[in-house]
Amino acid sequence: MEDAVKLIAIGIIAAILAITIKKTNPELAVQVSIAAGGVIFFMLLSYLSSAIEMIRDFASQYQEVYDGITIVLKIIGIAYLCEFAIQVLRDAGEGAIASKVELGGKLIILVITLPLLTSFTQRILSIL
Repeated sequence: MEDAVKLIAIGIIAAILAITIKKTNPELAVQVSIAAGGVIFFMLLSYLSSAIEMIRDFASQYQEVYDGITIVLKIIGIAYLCEFAIQVLRDAGEGAIASKVELGGKLIILVITLPLLTSFTQRILSIL
């Protein structure tokens, strides 16, 4: 609960600060927004690593599931990191670069997913 209040407070304070600064110095307002996003992101890393650890502990009991879970966790991590970067870039007015990061993230996820898809297809074909 305490961390949620901190998260909300940082977001609201940063938004008010960015809106106030934007009138006189738009470049600094973007920097405030990016800095606040970074602080919030790093605040949430401990929660993310705790969740990943719990999922890995559970999945390690079942080796077949563990391999799939590892790939899914990588995909989730890449998706979150890319989404964060995309939002920062769009906030900074760099929509074209944000689109390239988005495309790159999707391509990386596709490549990471291929071994899982191949394994799944082989299992289905072996049943038939």
